[in-house]
Amino acid sequence: MSNNVYTSADFQCDQTEGFPTSLCYDFDEEKTWLELNSSMITDGEDVTYFENLCKDWGVRTCCTWDNFNDYLKELGDEAYNNAAMLDEDEDMGMNL
Repeated sequence: MSNNVYTSADFQCDQTEGFPTSLCYDFDEEKTWLELNSSMITDGEDVTYFENLCKDWGVRTCCTWDNFNDYLKELGDEAYNNAAMLDEDEDMGMNL
């Protein structure tokens, strides 16, 4: 994995049964995947089940922000509303 990885704001989705999750995008490898929000994991908590839900979603090809947003749409309204990358023309306070 490269050092050029973007991690979205977290969101809840059916894929992880509501466990707060982020969509990661590796620009160099042109891949995207789900990761659990580690700040929501308490010491000693077993999150293997939720990690496996992320793995079940897989690592997918992602070449553009449009691809990224399409995956968020697939993951649900909350995912898209919380984490979509908008055009620079739409100043919604999102910074890279």
